[in-house]
Amino acid sequence: MMADMLQSERSTRFGYQGIGVVVFVLLALTIVRPIEIGVAVAATAILVASRSAGSWGPSTAERTRIAGLAAAGFLLALGLAAWQLGPFVAAISAILLPLAVIIGYLSMKGKLEERGPRILAAGLLVVMVLTIGFIRIVAFEPPVIDVLDLHISAAEVLLDGGNPYTEATALDTGPNAGEGAVWVGYPYPPLTMIAYSGSFLLFGDSRWATVIAMAIVVVLLVRPWVRLSRVQAGALVALGLALVAQPVLGHVIRSAWTDALALPFLVGVGLLWRKNPLMAAVLLGLAFGTKQYFILALPLLLVWGDDYRWKRFWIAGGVAALSIAPAFVIGPGGAWDALVVAHLDTALRLDSIGVAGIGWDTPLWLLLAATVGVALWMGWAGGPASRFMLGLAATLAIAFLLGSQAFLNYWFFIGAVAVVAVASDDRLAAPVSVTGDTLRVRNPA
Repeated sequence: MMADMLQSERSTRFGYQGIGVVVFVLLALTIVRPIEIGVAVAATAILVASRSAGSWGPSTAERTRIAGLAAAGFLLALGLAAWQLGPFVAAISAILLPLAVIIGYLSMKGKLEERGPRILAAGLLVVMVLTIGFIRIVAFEPPVIDVLDLHISAAEVLLDGGNPYTEATALDTGPNAGEGAVWVGYPYPPLTMIAYSGSFLLFGDSRWATVIAMAIVVVLLVRPWVRLSRVQAGALVALGLALVAQPVLGHVIRSAWTDALALPFLVGVGLLWRKNPLMAAVLLGLAFGTKQYFILALPLLLVWGDDYRWKRFWIAGGVAALSIAPAFVIGPGGAWDALVVAHLDTALRLDSIGVAGIGWDTPLWLLLAATVGVALWMGWAGGPASRFMLGLAATLAIAFLLGSQAFLNYWFFIGAVAVVAVASDDRLAAPVSVTGDTLRVRNPA
């Protein structure tokens, strides 16, 4: 009886892993213009269905499945980069291929459970991120996009002692903007402003904040400071490789999009979910404080079924509120206009990867009802960190799908959260102890 229960628990957890990897690989296809909306719909449906995830195969096959799907995502990314984004971007990925081969060799030889080879693997992944960042930031001309100009303007206003939420300006480059239209007020919360303005002041380009965030993510995914089993280490390194190899990452970096800033915090949440739930709640609040759309996930927290529900809700909500508060302290009117009103007044973007892309303007009441409904549906089930991350991805995915705008960075973020869900699985997050020649996973509870 106990063996059956254990196998059922393992199978269910593997179901979360399988769904997370499938969603991530699927979202690699969002760079293909003719099918991108259909891919977004399929990924959203899979995420919502993950609430009742079951067995995706025996636990002995999980290394093959995870590594195989991640490798498929890498190869798919190379091919799609050449087809959709042009040969130069494909060449960037091909340059990184030798590093990927070294990482794959370490995994196949079963060396990654040792800390030395895993430190090497983590270092190679960081080199890959830095290489992509250097090429996209230094070798390419900066794009004409209001997001990048607003980061620069905010940094300059801060240096002059002004208020970026009223004084930062940029030419509005959106397709709905009239000729000469100007965006007034920095549209992102203070944590994001500090990161991207700080990057501009330190390195001369705000986009290095995204590169640094992604480098931290891959290190936290691989976690070279913890002794892991061969299965754990191979799966985590494969996930890190697949995440870095997605060609859309370079586009996210070049365009100065800010979604990646939340990912290091979310990986930390997955690592500490059971080990230190209060610190996990603090990190969750910091993640929520990086962008306004996370407010849609509060119903998910409110009903999440475990013993730390209320503490997690109040701590995460409180930390997020405190992180945003400085904007309202220095100028409540400007902060309200820049952080709230400007986003509620967003016009329908026909270049969106969502229903807006086919000209459908979702009524606000329907958007909120669908998003809150999915959050409650996912939240009442409760469960481990892996399930929470899939719930977060599902909640935001339905909001993006039905919203007035959703671009490549939005869906890259959803795919990355799916990777975080896989890496948050207890058997992958837990360290191992050595008993003779056998590696045993410590009880994560």
